[in-house]
Amino acid sequence: MKKLINSFVFKNKFFYIIILILLIRYKDDIKKLYRTLVKPKSKEDIVRKEKFPKLFISFMKAKKFLKKCLKGILINKNINATETPKISAIINFYNNKKTLSRAIKSIQNQNILDMEIILVNDFSSDNSLSIAQNAQKNDPRIKIINNKKNMGTLFSRSIGVLSSKGKYIFHLDSDDMILDKDVFSSILSIAEKDYFDIVSFKCIYLDYGKNILRNRMSQNRLNFHHNNIVLHQPELGLYPIRPGKHLGTYKKIENYLWSKCIKTKVYQTTLQKMGKEKYSRYMRFEEDRAVLYALFNVAESIKFVGKYGILQIKTHGSMTRRRKKRLERFLCKLYFADIVIDFNKETIQSRKLLVYIITSIINSKDIEYVNRNEYNLKLFISCVDRVLNYKYVSDNDKIIIRKSLSRLKFLKYPT
Repeated sequence: MKKLINSFVFKNKFFYIIILILLIRYKDDIKKLYRTLVKPKSKEDIVRKEKFPKLFISFMKAKKFLKKCLKGILINKNINATETPKISAIINFYNNKKTLSRAIKSIQNQNILDMEIILVNDFSSDNSLSIAQNAQKNDPRIKIINNKKNMGTLFSRSIGVLSSKGKYIFHLDSDDMILDKDVFSSILSIAEKDYFDIVSFKCIYLDYGKNILRNRMSQNRLNFHHNNIVLHQPELGLYPIRPGKHLGTYKKIENYLWSKCIKTKVYQTTLQKMGKEKYSRYMRFEEDRAVLYALFNVAESIKFVGKYGILQIKTHGSMTRRRKKRLERFLCKLYFADIVIDFNKETIQSRKLLVYIITSIINSKDIEYVNRNEYNLKLFISCVDRVLNYKYVSDNDKIIIRKSLSRLKFLKYPT
């Protein structure tokens, strides 16, 4: 018997070598198959499916749409540019040669043709610009704006908005893509029907490496998305930031520009009120929140919808995953405070917000960074003065602020 087995193994060893090679080659597929057939689903996965049943359906549609965009297929034919488009789609890019084409194609393949596509090149050093120019050759709706130097996201988006002719604006990061062909048309119909200034929608986050698929927008922030919300009424508790919480904690409003459809007139009015000095600051962080806070003080209404509109794909060089430097992060926090103080409506309820913002900067570990140059120091003093001169800031709050200032050795401020 042993001789028979040994002879069989010896004669068929080539067969086993092939099987071993195939197992090594397709080990990832075998693991996935095992997970789906054998491994039981976790409670977290079951809860996610119950909470977000549309997520998986939307993602399956997105996979088909993604394949077409990656292959460079243009669904629409006979594309013509119009003087008064309904939508202005804006992509700002900086060295995104690997993902830019996919992002552009996802906009080009929307089933609404009446739009313009504005590509803002933030002084890229790779061949991103040539990718944009090649796309422009086949699509007269594409307009390219070139920055003379690297200016950052806030400036690039702002000049794109100020040059827009469409009725509504959509932002898209160059490493993401529109999830399906009907996103623009369905969101636009909601905005136009009831004259909403802003329509906020959902996003799917995808990480291929870790096999993660999740809803980027948390459910509790969309629990009243059927209502028409009038913005910035502190007496009703409706303002973008809750006093006493971290600046990133928004009350019922998502702090991402790319998950919004925004009326162009409202957006342009906001940027004009901000002024070029503010939106030309080089901000790597807080730029979405800065613009949104200003927008929420100009816009009159917002609509939350449950539709998934953006597929956010994790990439190594994404802006949101770059290493945050302490100096940049602190200065952006100061710039953000300047905009919040500037746009804050003078009410007794909003004083808590202003006091919190200015005290959090004064008590920051990195406060000494304001003494690095004259401009930052002047901006910081200006922010403090505006809060102290605010109509509704109490004497007790002023004492607290002045005591905090007295601890700063580099600053001589009247107590």
